[in-house]
Amino acid sequence: MPWTTKYAEALLESGNLEVTILLSRCIGLLPLTLSPGGCSVCKKRMNSAFDSLHNPFRSEVSKMIINSPLLFHCVLSMSAAHLYQGDEPKSSIALEFQTEAISHLSIELSQLDTAMPRVLKGDDGRSGALAFQKTDHVQDDVLLGVILLGMTSAWHNSSATGLSHLFGCRQLFKAWMASNSLEDAAKRASMDQKQCFLVSSMIYWEAMSSFILDQDTAALSYMDVFCQPNLPSLIYPCPWTGVGTPVFVFLAKTGILLRNKRVLRNLRVFRSGEAHQRALYAELLEDASALEQEIIKLRTPFVGLIEDVGDPCTPPDHFLAIARCYRLATLLELYRGFPELIKSQTVVEQAVEISTGEYDDKTHLILGLAFGILGILESIPTDSGTISIQLLALLIAGSALGVPPGQCQSTTVEGTPFQQTVMRWRDFVRQRILFMCVAIGLRPVNHSALILEEVWSRMDMEMSHSSSNGGILDGKVHWLDVMSEKKLETIFG
Repeated sequence: MPWTTKYAEALLESGNLEVTILLSRCIGLLPLTLSPGGCSVCKKRMNSAFDSLHNPFRSEVSKMIINSPLLFHCVLSMSAAHLYQGDEPKSSIALEFQTEAISHLSIELSQLDTAMPRVLKGDDGRSGALAFQKTDHVQDDVLLGVILLGMTSAWHNSSATGLSHLFGCRQLFKAWMASNSLEDAAKRASMDQKQCFLVSSMIYWEAMSSFILDQDTAALSYMDVFCQPNLPSLIYPCPWTGVGTPVFVFLAKTGILLRNKRVLRNLRVFRSGEAHQRALYAELLEDASALEQEIIKLRTPFVGLIEDVGDPCTPPDHFLAIARCYRLATLLELYRGFPELIKSQTVVEQAVEISTGEYDDKTHLILGLAFGILGILESIPTDSGTISIQLLALLIAGSALGVPPGQCQSTTVEGTPFQQTVMRWRDFVRQRILFMCVAIGLRPVNHSALILEEVWSRMDMEMSHSSSNGGILDGKVHWLDVMSEKKLETIFG
């Protein structure tokens, strides 16, 4: 009898009602017939962009979990954290499962031959390239277990970022790549569904973490190989990145550049150090320019190449729409953070064309990108599985919804037509996030709502006192600053 089945049956025989409920909610991941309710982490659409038998959480994890105490407790921990969200007395149940999962992870890691980097000596005796010593094969369930523990840390405590798991997981992932020969382009082109699932999950985690962690873009260099285009072939959507896995690599790098600029801006230097500060900013701007070109060159796949996942609520065009949204969101953040990149002739496909008013080209482009993102999201019905991965796009686009100074003057209660448009999109963002609060039921969603309301309040106050026509880009209101000031850092995914 499989380990998981024996363990689950033992738990059921204990007569613990709480555990029975949790196991019932995890039926989609366990080889037990407990109830027709389905897997909570899939069916509630809070941990996956689609739900069908082809979902890797069902098709792959259900197989892996049979002999993996680590994954078993990860899933129970996730389910309990969601079930008891806001129920402090019972939150200890989820933490117990989380602790048990970490215990099993420690056992698994202790059995690995740690791959410590060593320096190779060249023929001339000088230090050469770094190489990794031989390491044991990193099991898929171990890698996925760490990813799940890190990504869902905020489910237990909304202020928990899971970053301690991220640092170790990077080394595991690199070893896993090596053990699967994924440095080879041919091997990457022929990755199976489980491998694609693990790669996309790691990339999604990096993208979500990039906005709350100060680091260098070099930390993400191991992901670059997954941005290289393959020959046109059928694409199977991933639960977290859909069909836009490369987009999330660029989003992660953009998040890092924005945080680096923020650190540089807040750095207090003596007058003699201002030249050095300008030089550092020039380096960031150069990196941002190179990244902009990569994003612009990136093309989302044709809808005909996207395989139907078997979820009637989430057809292929929904995945394509999400990929386009995050591509635009990446450009929006890049242009807001580094407005020097914007030229008068800059045109972005799918950015909404808005009539030229009393504001500059920079504001014109930023608002066009924000309207474009929100227009795409509005076209996706709320019963789509992609609702679970829309939050960061809503936060990025919503935080750009400011009214330029030249459009603030109005003699009517309703405001100018442009003000009405901005307010309509703000209302859409509010309503969509409110829906997510109810449908997903996780505290990090509430954090995004608090951040946006504060951003809008400050933005409106700044615009009402501004006499320049520079537009919203001249303001200093950015959601990253508000998030930090209000201590609302969390994983928005």
